[in-house]
Amino acid sequence: MTAQMAAQKTAQKTALYRYLMHSVLLSQRYLPPMLIFFGALAVGTASDNGPLQSSYAFGVLVMLVCSTWLTVAIVNHEDPTQRQITLVTVGSSLRVLAVTIAVVVTWCVPLVLFGLICPLVTGDHQATVGDVLVGALALLAPAMIGIAIGVLCSRLLIRRIGLAMLAAATLILLMTVRRISPVSALMKVLSDDKPATTNAVPLTLLAVLCLAVLVAAVLVVRTVSDRRE
Repeated sequence: MTAQMAAQKTAQKTALYRYLMHSVLLSQRYLPPMLIFFGALAVGTASDNGPLQSSYAFGVLVMLVCSTWLTVAIVNHEDPTQRQITLVTVGSSLRVLAVTIAVVVTWCVPLVLFGLICPLVTGDHQATVGDVLVGALALLAPAMIGIAIGVLCSRLLIRRIGLAMLAAATLILLMTVRRISPVSALMKVLSDDKPATTNAVPLTLLAVLCLAVLVAAVLVVRTVSDRRE
């Protein structure tokens, strides 16, 4: 019986994931943040011949902004009535939110891949496997912070779009201030002229911290939204 229930939950999550992916695809709300990311990174890394990790530091900032925008667009793409139908059908607000985050992460994957490849194509760098792996870690970490900010500034928590935009801009600005956020620490580590093997450990610890921030943000939003709904 337990195995059957687990299989049913897995099938439900898969169906919800497919539904949300299809719904987001049709809404096309993912296009503006993704196009801004591609354009900003292509321009910002053009003709760069410095250390590859420094180019990835620029990508960290762009990823933070665009992943926040992308998250808000995806979380808010369902109107309140449709969201209520989804919640009733699934029967768990946490499951709906978790699958929504999985959809956002899926859309962030091409951003990470482009962020890794773009500096190699547009600039002149001597890249190693270690540099690319460090870059992947460095781009995933701000994506998680951006998703956390996006969830906190979505309709689930802040219903007025003006206040949501102000809150998102404020949080992004705070994330770029030194000694306050893991994002500023990430950029500092990448900007130091040190080999990838040296930077791997601090970047891994910062990525774990970013994941913890994301989990905390999801739990906060779930608790508050449950009380409202």
